Order: sequence, then C-alpha cells, then structure tokens
Amino acid sequence: MIFELLESNLFASILVGVLFVCTVALCTCYFRLLKVKLGQSSPDLNDQRPISVVIATRNEHDQLRQNLPFFLDQNHPNFEVVVVIDDSDKDLVFIINEFEKLYPNLKVVSFEWARNFFVSRKFAESVGIKSATHDRILLSHISTRPASPEWVSQMSKALSNNKRIVIGYHTLASKTSLLNAFVRFDTFSYTLRYLRAALSGRPFTADSKNLAFDRSLFYEAKGIARYYNVNTGNEDMFVNRAATTINTTIEIHPNAFVKGQEITTFSEWFSRKVRHRVLIREFKTFNRLGLAIHDWFMVLFYVVLFAIVGCFFLLETNVFYMPLELLMIAGGIVLLKFSIQWIVFKRMMSTFKESGFLLLIPIFDLIKLTILPVLLLSGLFTKRITWK
Repeated sequence: MIFELLESNLFASILVGVLFVCTVALCTCYFRLLKVKLGQSSPDLNDQRPISVVIATRNEHDQLRQNLPFFLDQNHPNFEVVVVIDDSDKDLVFIINEFEKLYPNLKVVSFEWARNFFVSRKFAESVGIKSATHDRILLSHISTRPASPEWVSQMSKALSNNKRIVIGYHTLASKTSLLNAFVRFDTFSYTLRYLRAALSGRPFTADSKNLAFDRSLFYEAKGIARYYNVNTGNEDMFVNRAATTINTTIEIHPNAFVKGQEITTFSEWFSRKVRHRVLIREFKTFNRLGLAIHDWFMVLFYVVLFAIVGCFFLLETNVFYMPLELLMIAGGIVLLKFSIQWIVFKRMMSTFKESGFLLLIPIFDLIKLTILPVLLLSGLFTKRITWK
C-alpha cells in the first residue's frame, strides 16, 4: 500500500524523501557534536611552567575594574598578566596604575592608538605577545572573566611539546530574556562546531577570549602580519592557518571556562555576526564549505517542511497535493530530527553548564535562517572594522 501511495503522489513523495535526507544529514552533525565530551580533561593541576596572560583593552573602564582581579588572582605559581592599554586615555592609565600597586604580576604595555595606523585589537594583542616575559601565551579579553581561580593552570597544563595550541571554552552571562537565550544558543552551537572540529583533527578557528599557544608558533605563522587585510579580530585567524591535527587540542574542563558579559541589544549581536561573516571569508575553502553545508541542509529542511504543509491544503486533484498519510510520515521525520537535536544538546548543555534555551532551539534555528540572507549581504559589503 505504501508503494502505491508513493507512486500516485510522486511530487509529495519526493518532498518527503528530501526531508528525510536533510534529517539524516543534520542528525549526523548533531551526533558528531557528542565527540566534544571526550575532550574533557581531569583537574590535575601540577603544572609549574610559567605563562603570560595577554589582554588588550581600549575604552573599557568598567570591565577593567570589575574583571582584571579575576585574571590576577589565579592559583598558578608562575604567571604574569600583560595588559595593553591606550596611554592617551588618562582614566584608563589611572585605573591600571592602581592595580600595579597591588599586583606585582601585572605588566602594563602602553602606546597611543591614534598614532598607529593599525588600530585594531589583533595588533594590540600582538604588541602584548611580543612584550610578554614568557613564551607560553594565554589570550583573553577584559570583557570576560575566568570561571575559576584554576583557569590559568588548567589551560597551561594542556600546552605541551606536541600540543602548541589549546582552544578553551567561552560562554556568555545568563539572563532571563529571549534575546539572551537566543544569543547564548547561537554562540554555543557555533562553539561546539569548532571544538568538535579541533578534536576530530580538523581545527579551523577559535575564540581569542580563551586561547593558549606557544609564542614561537605565533611567529612561525607570521603573527598577524599576514592578516592585516582581515577586517575583524574577534576570533583568532592565526588558528585557521597554524592549527593542525597534531599541534592542536581543546581544554573544556569547567575550571578552564571563561564567561563574557551579556549582549544586551539585537544590534550588538548583529554587528558581531557581520564581523564573523567577514572572518569566514578568510577561512580555507574546505572550512567554508563545511560551515556552508550545515547551513544549507538546515535551510532546505525548513523550506521543504513548509512546502509539505502548504501542499497538504491543495485540492486532491492537484499534482502537488500532499496526502494525509505522507504528511504523517513527514511529521514523524520532523519529530525524529527535533528529538535527536534536543537529546544531543541537552547532554552538551549539561557538560558546559548551559541552560535556558533547550526547548526553544527549533524556533531559534528558524530565526537564524531568516536572518542569514541579511547577514550574508551585510558581510559582503563590510570593508573595514578597526577596534572590535
């Protein structure tokens, strides 16, 4: 009977078949995310090697006051915090001078941004990296704070002779609002993808808010000199070029997390996504293709789903009519897709101490796909971003 149904409703059957293929592809992506759990390490903190934490800041007075102590009060035997500031900002200089009196492990590097052509965060970070006392570097932002006093030690111990890049986890502060839940889901889903890629031996990017590496590798990859044409500095482009199957690992023990400030407006999130689209243009072709395939399968899934629902309301004599039996099969496929997505994300959210958006994931996926064309066009026409 099922074969007769398929034969007599060819177009409807094709739609259901495409929906099933999309579901299989997307569920395969979800199952692969579970591999990230394998990267969770133990809290064995016997590492004694020195390391330099590098932070660049400009016009971030409140964040400096609130968050810098979390970086300076770490339980690591030998580390320094290198803060790069704009010495033309007298308020910032005053604040940092007060910290210098209290913390001997604080090293301040200052210069006037207005006199330098390359006024960008990545340039300021490169100045901090060059000025650091130690060859092992831990990069972060003053807009974040370590989740634990063991953050430096946890990230430091993952660096070894073979593992010269360590990608850590960055989350956003949680707040009871729909925008906050949406932004955290968007950040979380993308972070899982690049962590899974790194663990699978195909690293393609990282978040510079929580990234450790050997300074020698940074210079072997020519630092940021080859990326002056890249108009954004939120993620670390050097990872896309320097990271390999052998030299890169991840560190996702809860002690190694950092938490950033919440995004309070949609426009702030949108501008960050535009910068992210600019960054993706600089990725290797294979990396861009991998990211695009997931997005296009998701787009196709929802387009076909809406087409199936629309065809159901046509007259039975219409060649595009969707019979109730096939609609029920399509409903089962959709339920399977969402169930697997919820199960996988629930496990991953538990691992990373995330909450508040699990049941909203299908809605958030649809919102992201609706915004995607605008993001793509905005990214194409974005030319230069200086300090972000």
